[in-house]
Amino acid sequence: MARKLPEDIGYLVPKQDCEFEEKDGLVTVLYVEKNPTFIERTFFKRFVKKPHRVELDEIGSVIWKLIDGKMTVDELTKKAEEYFGDKIAPADERVKLFINQMFYTKLIKLFRKTD
Repeated sequence: MARKLPEDIGYLVPKQDCEFEEKDGLVTVLYVEKNPTFIERTFFKRFVKKPHRVELDEIGSVIWKLIDGKMTVDELTKKAEEYFGDKIAPADERVKLFINQMFYTKLIKLFRKTD
């Protein structure tokens, strides 16, 4: 069953849940499936531990590097808007879409902010 996010995720705090590489300011996220299926373990043994590579564009790379496990999605949006200006407009929609994609592909976790 797919995980369901609330409509407004601005109050949630994203935290990276995998390794990444950075080259020339662009990020490549490295993801290893934590719970491979029986078929994957049996027939694709050599690929199970090999990380999947997710290459991010400039905007995704900056947002990824801002994810520190302390700032909320709304705070990340403000930082991204300051950094990119009109290039990221509408910032709120784009950042939330990015966060949703990263969450559903299990590259980040989301938490409620604790003071």
